Amino acid sequence: MKDKQVKKIKRRVFFRRVKRKLKTLYRKMVGLPIYKQKYEHFKLNQKGELTEQKKKKILNEIAEKNLNYTINWKKPQTFNEKIMWMKLYYQNPLITTCCDKFMVKEYVDNIIGEGHVVPNIDWWTDPEDIDFDSLPDQFALKVNWSSGFNIIVKDKSKIDEDEIRKKLKNWIKPYQNSYYQMFNWGYKYMSPVIYAEEYISEVDDEEQVFDYKFFCYDGVCKNIFITTDRFTNKTYNWFDRDFNELPFTYGKAPKTPGGVTKPKHYEEMVQYAEKLAKPFPFVRVDFYEIGDRVMVGEMTFYSGGGILKFTPPEWDKKLGDLINLPPRLNFDKLRKYTQLSQQEAYQMEEKITYEAKKHYCEQKGYAQLHYFPNLTTPRSYNEKLLWLALNYKNPKIAICTDKYEMKSYVRKAIGDSFVVPSYGVYEDINDICWEELPDSFVVKSTAGWGSKQVRVIKNKAYLNEDMFKASIAEWLYPWNTYYYNNMCITDENIKPRIIVEKLLGDGDTAINDYKIYCANGEPIFALIVSGRNSNTQKRAFVDVKTWKVLPFRRRGVHKASEVSKPDNFDEMMEAAKKLSDGFPFIRVDFYDVDNTLYVGEMTFSPGLFLKIEPISWDFRLGEYIDIDSLM
Repeated sequence: MKDKQVKKIKRRVFFRRVKRKLKTLYRKMVGLPIYKQKYEHFKLNQKGELTEQKKKKILNEIAEKNLNYTINWKKPQTFNEKIMWMKLYYQNPLITTCCDKFMVKEYVDNIIGEGHVVPNIDWWTDPEDIDFDSLPDQFALKVNWSSGFNIIVKDKSKIDEDEIRKKLKNWIKPYQNSYYQMFNWGYKYMSPVIYAEEYISEVDDEEQVFDYKFFCYDGVCKNIFITTDRFTNKTYNWFDRDFNELPFTYGKAPKTPGGVTKPKHYEEMVQYAEKLAKPFPFVRVDFYEIGDRVMVGEMTFYSGGGILKFTPPEWDKKLGDLINLPPRLNFDKLRKYTQLSQQEAYQMEEKITYEAKKHYCEQKGYAQLHYFPNLTTPRSYNEKLLWLALNYKNPKIAICTDKYEMKSYVRKAIGDSFVVPSYGVYEDINDICWEELPDSFVVKSTAGWGSKQVRVIKNKAYLNEDMFKASIAEWLYPWNTYYYNNMCITDENIKPRIIVEKLLGDGDTAINDYKIYCANGEPIFALIVSGRNSNTQKRAFVDVKTWKVLPFRRRGVHKASEVSKPDNFDEMMEAAKKLSDGFPFIRVDFYDVDNTLYVGEMTFSPGLFLKIEPISWDFRLGEYIDIDSLM
């Protein structure tokens, strides 16, 4: 790069820094908050202003500041340029698993075997759920979706629990996702997890000095660097694959005086790194050597954020030559696939073939689940759920999923006491007699789904009758059903009507919702939803035999760490068995109000396309659903 260009960039960087400092000083003077850069990026995203061009502009500014050159997006040459390019254009969903410091442990176990990651003690999605009394005297608390979010506890008796919860609450705020630092794509669809690891002094203690980082290109390790004194005077030493020291430094860290010794398990580390790196054009695999054990620390796809200088600078280009950029992968675009609207599905119902429905399940399944569903020989919970939606036909399905007709089915199977009383069901809004309705009630669509087609009325006097009727009139459109929302893949083709039911409870106190998942008449696990009326709704999947909370969740939803077992649990299980008898899979929902059980609904395709985390539980739950006799 010409000296004139370098001076121009340095001058631009200088004035940008001055402008930023003046802006910070002004915000301090007038008492405005000083937002971090990543929070500003998050705000841009929320406003819909975070375009590809905007990202490139921001990354160019960061590169100018740290590298003294801008990114050549069309023909990236240097190591840092190619790292930046892959942030925007290499969107491999497997990266999300491997970037996730919690989920990557499962990937490591599957690829190189168990025993090479620091064991987890427990995990949470809400800091308030952490029971410090149940944790050992020494442990590490971490958050999965960014670097540096670690709290090392050497003596539990000396910690301030409230201060730790406060810090963790900040770390799991949406804008803290590493994606909003410098658009590290692997973190974009990640949900925050707080997890406790076993305390291993060689890894987490300040006296630990060796961190072995293996740089792999197309699955082949070609160089490494070793970090020493990570918490004090950090140093970096680079080596080639044969452990010959390389003549350059990286970032601001100097070399270790006197050099470093080759680790005892070096060849084993190389072997493991290449196995883990095989699917990727570039990844850095970090290891620790704990006595005779080789432990994987993390997998990094954006080493140094793509902004650490090489000295001398020609090594930026030399390492860049080792990265063969892959074809562009645009997962973001796949998530924005075009599907038929409900009206279009209604109009084209007779022309929508089985093959089209299957393609829809595969396309949307990949976009939401991050793996391509196998609908020929399904194994996971989600795969079997989709297969049943496509292939399982039973005339009882339409009866049981109709929120009004279901009442007769429940009444006949387990008794009238389980039925939520109704005030009427209507095919025409004008048939609703406003004066005859009680002061409080619930109104819903018989063919609807989710909270958008349910309204809780606590005091009728506060409503305008005409506005109320107009607001629910669209529920009666023949296409406004779960069936047409999912391109006619299920057997739940129900005529929409309006049903008015009794309001259970006082309308303010949240009622726990017990969702019992059953296979061939046997409850297999349950989902308990609490706090529906609050902003902190939580969900806990439990084993119905032990009532222990199972260690998985549906993507993005708070996982409760414990839930009270209902007093009438046995009665609930017996009712679920009778209602689910004869069906390969069904979810029966119960409300427990003043120790009285009511059946809320019966669902044959609960949570279609909802990702389960960790993904291994998607496949473990699939083992409970036997569809062999149906195939």
